[in-house]
Amino acid sequence: MFRNVNLKNKKALYNFIFLEKYIAGLKLLGHEVKSIKNNNANLNNSFCKVLKKEIFLFNFYIKQLSSYNNQNKNSTDRKILLLLKKKEIIKISEAVKKFSLNIIPEKIFLNKKGLIKLVIHLAKSKNKSDQREPFSQKRFKLHKKLNPNEIL
Repeated sequence: MFRNVNLKNKKALYNFIFLEKYIAGLKLLGHEVKSIKNNNANLNNSFCKVLKKEIFLFNFYIKQLSSYNNQNKNSTDRKILLLLKKKEIIKISEAVKKFSLNIIPEKIFLNKKGLIKLVIHLAKSKNKSDQREPFSQKRFKLHKKLNPNEIL
């Protein structure tokens, strides 16, 4: 019926250090579910916030179907409620307040029942030097493979 949903936030791993992982459900409208299952959505630049003991997803771009007639063509301004257990919400909100962490969405997938799930992480932002470090390590390994006898 629908192919696998493969929506990832590619910049998240580059900009943040992931600490804890949570899997949340999403409260969506019908046309949004169809668009996500057709891979017509984008997680880049999206983020989560805790508002009144609930966690919401912001800046999540969902392209609307051509058959859906509505005035606003793309729903990016709508905040989407994340469905988590109350204990998880309390734990996340305390960590955000206490350690000034971020809640970053990483990817969207379909579970075995066909429900749309979102993987979120408690994350700490990286410095510029931390962001460059993986690239320098890769460059060093590549140089070592190409010139094994050379001493650095």
